[in-house]
Parts: sequence; structure tokens; C-alpha cells
Amino acid sequence: MFFLSSMRKSKLVFLVISIIYPAVSLAENVYLDGILDDAIWKNIPRHSTNFQVVPQTFLKNDDNFFYQVYPTQQGLYLAFSARVSGVLRLRTQENDTLFSNDNVQIMLDMNNTEQFSYVFAVNHQGYTYDGIYKQNKELDLDWSSDWKYATNRTASDWSAEIYIPWSVMTFGLKNENTYGLSITRYDEATNTTFSSIPANASMNSFLANFKKETVTVITESNLDIFPYVSINKNIENSRSSQDVGVEIFWNTSNNHKFSATLNPDFAQVEANELVVNFSAIENFFSERRPFFNENQNIFNVNGPENLRVVHTPRIGGESFYEQDYQRELNSAFKYTFGNQTFDLGLLSAFESTSAGKKGRDFWSLRGQYHVGANKLGLSVNYVDTPSINRKAAVFATDFTLALSENTEVFAGLVKTETEQNLQMVNDIGWWLYGSTELFQRHIHEVSIFSYGNDLQLNDIGFVRQVNRKQFEYEYTYQIPDLNFLNIRDIAFSLETEVKTNFQNESLPKAIDTGIELVTESGYEIQLNIEYGSSGVDDLITRGNGSVWFPSYYIAEFEVETPQYDWGSLSFVAERGTEGFSGDFYSVESQLERQFSDSLLASFTATQYNSESWFDWDEDNLVNEYHFTEQGIALSIDYQIADNQELRFKFESVIGKARQLGQYEVDHSGRLAKLEDLEDFSFAESAFQMRYKYSLSNVTAFYLSYGFGGEFEDDIAKFGKLNLYRRSIAFKYAHNVFAKIRIKL
Repeated sequence: MFFLSSMRKSKLVFLVISIIYPAVSLAENVYLDGILDDAIWKNIPRHSTNFQVVPQTFLKNDDNFFYQVYPTQQGLYLAFSARVSGVLRLRTQENDTLFSNDNVQIMLDMNNTEQFSYVFAVNHQGYTYDGIYKQNKELDLDWSSDWKYATNRTASDWSAEIYIPWSVMTFGLKNENTYGLSITRYDEATNTTFSSIPANASMNSFLANFKKETVTVITESNLDIFPYVSINKNIENSRSSQDVGVEIFWNTSNNHKFSATLNPDFAQVEANELVVNFSAIENFFSERRPFFNENQNIFNVNGPENLRVVHTPRIGGESFYEQDYQRELNSAFKYTFGNQTFDLGLLSAFESTSAGKKGRDFWSLRGQYHVGANKLGLSVNYVDTPSINRKAAVFATDFTLALSENTEVFAGLVKTETEQNLQMVNDIGWWLYGSTELFQRHIHEVSIFSYGNDLQLNDIGFVRQVNRKQFEYEYTYQIPDLNFLNIRDIAFSLETEVKTNFQNESLPKAIDTGIELVTESGYEIQLNIEYGSSGVDDLITRGNGSVWFPSYYIAEFEVETPQYDWGSLSFVAERGTEGFSGDFYSVESQLERQFSDSLLASFTATQYNSESWFDWDEDNLVNEYHFTEQGIALSIDYQIADNQELRFKFESVIGKARQLGQYEVDHSGRLAKLEDLEDFSFAESAFQMRYKYSLSNVTAFYLSYGFGGEFEDDIAKFGKLNLYRRSIAFKYAHNVFAKIRIKL
């Protein structure tokens, strides 16, 4: 009642009622119900020739699936039908997550540049995901769009009808547009993937093999307005807050797109994984906010060490350079333009003032020129952080060179200029990496990069670590049709890593060898062994000296069962040495259980134990412990109806550390023992119960209850069960949250 009363004045309830839609008639002769009985499909050719691409045999098949395409001036209609042998598995899951059962994936390279592809997928149950596949073989599911679909199942096949408006994608308009198309079907009965083209997404030549189609597209102006209302009630302090805001997306044509958000609400509808991080390396979290995912592909410039020239979770989020940063985002604006050879993007965002301190201002400008699969780009970023008198600029250029269908090279150069309290700091970084498949089944990947000690990207970007000069090489050999001793396919890999820093310290060199196989019955088994030489850790003291450690090894074993009707089971185990040659092990086991057609539960348990675990204390002091960490996670998904989901998610992590000694790091990296330490223990827990009523692919009503708790103690006297209880009892957040986002 509290939520509904706040909505009466805005009249949004009446809009919600009017947006519900079942099967949809989008054209005079196409009715989306998943049944391919429309007259139009009887007059359009069926494409039934496909290729087995996983395992990578490229054997032709004419009896697995067929598809038909009907391009119009407003969008693409597609009919799909797959042959079924046996009973299809049912899985209850949220949309925008990868499938484990039978599904079809449509990929569209709208500019036909072989740079990236839009992805639209639906499984036989009607669950969907969409995203962007990038030239570096990365699939980004954070992008979402509004498209239509319907599925139908029979005893012998399942079918789908799909409509994708051209307006949801950005591409250059011509009198006649040529685009690339790929249709891929995962056949769960045989654990095999078939495609309309003889290529899969792990190959360099994947985008180059897309089938070329032509269509005339009408230039349309399209305005989408997404108002939102949210209410948050903090049970701990009985405080409540209400927010009203709007997101606006205006496409003057497929070339030009404007978007803006005013008083944006970025409350946590989707819960991040609970991660306890003691290392010097920052956790990476992906972007889940619709405004920053829309038309964002042009700003995505990536390099080794998970480098991102623009990492939008920085905007309105935690500041990397200011402690206890808390400010809201007032507004943001984005403009993108794209044609056959040139793309341009501008992104700006402005934070609010809090406690007398002005928030940050963000600006990002990006342009790129592309011919075929080759691309040259230039990025300029600027961030003003007045609360600490800091101004940061980033200049980057990058290029992609396709030497052939099977060989491609990526390179980038970045320079940062930072001024804080009248002191200037400048530095540069560069990277060069590429891969080649000169001979089928043989894959070579090489990466070289150099990131300066004072390279400061993290005002608006992200990089795991700097002060690095590194070389990596990986070789993979695949045998996709072994069929020996119940082994269907197998792959061997060899990887080596050599690195140093700008102080020319001897960092550990590493070599890794592995084998991965899939059995005829569908078991996936992987074994890896890594050896690392002795060397220094230059991160552990956060810049207060490097620590020398002896050589180490890590052996990893992983097995995943087939997807049975009841669910699946996976197990990962590691054993090796770390620290001062102390043994460690870690295990993770996950059970996924489908209890009914609409109820899926997943339980994960983890355990880590180290006899020589090191943690930074302060300055040049480090501590050694006998350390144990344990975690559990439980997720339950209940599908109330096609457009209603109920999710329960609980995670908890506990740890206990018994002191082995405190050490001072000298100038040579050796450790001198000082004194004994106190033991310590910790526990963290998080819970969320979330109800979601989907109005469309991009609009929904959310109602959630959640809490988070943590506990720390200077001595490790509590038992494990007691630690779990205390993390729940010591709540630092205890909220009820409601939000509705609709499309006008």
C-alpha cells in the first residue's frame, strides 16, 4: 500500500496496465505466436543447410534446423524450426543469462564491417538474452533492447518467430544496406552446436564468414521515454526515500542517437556477488544500468590486464582516489553517430553536491574510422574531482588490423595527465596482441604490453595493475573428432608469461600446460598445471617495497556433468604452494537442481586453506597467517508466470586466521621477523528476495527485500557456524525497495 499510494499522483499505474501484451501482430501478414503457419513463410525460401561447429568438424547437415528471413523496411522477421530427438530439458532462469538447454542465437553485423555483432537469443522455453559480440571474442550481455519473439514446442520440433526492429541497433544508412547474418542452434540432445555458416565464435574468421543479406531501411525518428519511480525503506533506522527520474532515448535515424537521464536512480535491483578482497587489485564489476549500456559499444576500448579506457561504473559510483566517496548522479548525456566508415560518440555526466563538496564531472569523446575489419580510433577522457582538487585527462589511440581471415592484430597507446594539488603526473602505456589460425586446429595468441608506473586510468577507466612490462604466449591444439575411449573431442594448451616492472625487479615467470576434454556422454573435464619461478611480489605492500617469494606450483582439476533433467553438478579443486612454500588447497562445488517446471535451485560451497597466507599490515609490514576461508551461496528462482519471477539469493563468507608472524620488508625484498600477531576472524553475508514483473524486455516493476551484515573480531575464537550467525545478526543494511521503470 505504501508503494501504491505514492504512485497515484503520477498516474503510472494506469500506464502499467496498458502495456501488457501476449502474442503480437506486427505486420499485416506476420503474427508472432511461434507457429510457422503465416502465409508469408510459405513463399520465402527455407535455409536448411548448416554446419557442425562445436565440435569443430564443419560437417554439413540438412536435417537439424531451418530458418527463413523476411527483411522489411522497419525490421527483420525470422522464422526458425529445430528438429527434436528426445524430451527437451526445462530450466527456470532469469532472462539475460546464458542458456544450458536447446536455443537459437541470431547475430547481425549491421554495418558489415566485421567489427562487432548484435546478438539475440531465445531458447525453447521462451527465455531470452541479447548482447554484443566483439571482435576480440568477448560476448557482452549488459546491452539490452526491445525486440519481439514467440516460441512453440511439439513432440518432433520446436519453433520460434522473431522480430528485430532496425531502430534498436546503430548502423550507417545507405540506399541499400548490406548486413552479415549468422544463425546458430545448440542441440542439447547431442551436446552439439550447428550454424548457418562454417565458423564458430572462438575463431578469428567468425565475423568474416557471416552470410551477406541486403535490405532497404526507412530512416525513422524514434523517441522512447522511460520514467521511473522508486521507494527505499531502511528498516534499521526507519528512514525512507523516494525518487522520480527519467531516461530519454531519441533516435533521429539509425545514424544519430541521443540519450539523456535526469535524476537517475541506480538503486541496486541486481545484487553483485559477495566478494571478500584482501589483495591490492581492485574488484571488477560490470555495468548493469540501462542508460550506460545503451549505444555504449563505441566507447569500449580494451587492453590486457582487463584495461578499459572507459569503465562507466566509475560514474556515480565509488571513487578510486577518494576515500568514503558518496555522491549521487544528477544527470548524464550521450550522443552517438555512425555510418559505413566513421563513428563518433560523446558521453558526459555530472554528480551532485553533498556535505558542501561538489561532485565529479565526466567527459568522454570517441571517434573511430573503419574499413572492413580494420579500425583506427581516438579517445579523449576528462574527469574533474573538485573535492580533492584533482583533474585527470586520458588520451588513447587504438587500431585493429585484419591481416587475413585467420590472423588479426590489436594495438593501443594511452597517455594520462593528472593534476592534483598543483602537482602534475604524466605517463604512458601501450599494448599489442593478436592471434592466428594459420592451420586449422592450431591457435596461437601473443600479447605484449607496457603500462607505466604512474599510468592513472582509474578516474573513469579501469586496469588491474600498472607498472608492468609483460609478454604472454598461448598455443592451443584441438582434436574435435577424436572419438576414442569415450572421448569425443580434446584440446591441449601451453601458456607462458614473462614480466618485469619499471624498477626491473625479477617478477615470477610462469608456464602453464593443460588438457580439456569432452566425453561422448557430455562430461567436461579439465586439468591444468602451472609452475612459477621465484621472484618478487611488488603489489603486496601497496608501494612500500617488494617481497621475495620462492617458486610455486598450482595443479587444478575441474569436472562438470552433463545437463540432466534433474540438473547438473560441477566440481573444481586446486592444490599447490604459496607464500613461504606453504601448501594450499581450494575446492568449489556447485549443485543445480530443477525441482519442477518452474522452480530451480542452485547451491555452491567453497573452501580455501593456506599454510602461508600473506596480508599487508601498514607501511612496509606484512603478516603471515594460517588462513581458512569458507563460503556458501544459495539461489532459488521461481517462475510464477511468463512475465513474473521470484528470486531468493543468499551468500555468506567466513574466514579465520591464526598468526604465524609479522615481518618487515627490507630494501632487497627479504623479510625480518618482528613479533607475534593477534589472530582474527571475519564474516560477511548478504540476502535478497526480489519479485519482478516484466512489462517488456526493457521495462519492469521490482519489489525487493534485502540485508547485508558483517562481523570482525581480533581473535579467532568463534566456530564457523557461530561466524555465519554473527554476520547475519550484525546488519549494516536492511532495506525494502520498490521500483517501476516503464516505456511511454
